[in-house]
Amino acid sequence: MIQRTLQTKRLTLVPPGEEHLEFEVTLDARPDVMRYLGTGEPRERLEVEEHHQERIDEARNGLGFWAGFVGADSVGWWLLTLEDDDERGQAELGYRLLPDFWRQGLSVAS
Repeated sequence: MIQRTLQTKRLTLVPPGEEHLEFEVTLDARPDVMRYLGTGEPRERLEVEEHHQERIDEARNGLGFWAGFVGADSVGWWLLTLEDDDERGQAELGYRLLPDFWRQGLSVAS
């Protein structure tokens, strides 16, 4: 199954591509965005580039990562992916947003 673009009233989620790399570098370099994620530290460009390719490769069975837009503005990214080490087949739902878009109900892809 091909990963599809998802659309709500306020949000467009598109499969990640090379055109989203610079936004991901900007997003992951922000201490306020990364505070509670991973090591809690901003990521260097090289690490973001490695993760970016993994995100592109992740699309399978309609799951994966999506770059999020409100109108033409990049606001963050979302993920829905299977946990590799979860024998029950549980999925992980996550998101990462620029602070200007926090507290607007976007994390639930409304």
